[in-house]
Amino acid sequence: MQKRIIVLLMLIMTGCLVGCGRDKAPEVSSVSIDKDGGILHQIVRGFEENYDMDEIQKFASDRVAEYCAENGDNSVTLESVDKADDKVVIQLRYASGPDYHDFNHREMFIGSVTEANEQGYQLENVAFISPDGKPMELGYMEEQDKTQIVIVGTKPTEELLVNVYGKVLYINQSATSDEDVSFAGKKGVRITHPHIEGGENESILSYIVFQ
Repeated sequence: MQKRIIVLLMLIMTGCLVGCGRDKAPEVSSVSIDKDGGILHQIVRGFEENYDMDEIQKFASDRVAEYCAENGDNSVTLESVDKADDKVVIQLRYASGPDYHDFNHREMFIGSVTEANEQGYQLENVAFISPDGKPMELGYMEEQDKTQIVIVGTKPTEELLVNVYGKVLYINQSATSDEDVSFAGKKGVRITHPHIEGGENESILSYIVFQ
């Protein structure tokens, strides 16, 4: 039983999860980005009878405490560990995109289009599309220093709903058959990265332009 709990916890704390909610767990995992750059991460994993919630709580608390000891108080905050809809529900808050990146070992950039280009993301090579299906090249976009972009990495079997604080203008067209990126309302984007047998296990980046 102990080994199964450890496996569950490692999955939880590396992001291979689905949504979160105390009364009812959503279908997919989510990250919600604040205007100040903070991130609320809601995650959940299927619960089995032999799991011990006290052990899960302790593991999550210890891992957050260990990270904060090295990276500063409140760089990551464990807000809750619950059980809902036969799922383990964990809610984390990160002080910044780099904290999300370091804690989950997943790419996360939040900033202007100008800053993303300066950091070498090569956005000119990314094919973008608007909500009404029109293609867009960011090289032709005006006021790039005022337009925001989120760049997030996912691996096979991951599914993620990204919520931003502004209106989503463009998303990248799915680069491979292993990934699907779609609009989810005016301020959300859903990323689905299913596992395809024999496919690559590398992280794929998704791009969300908003204002």
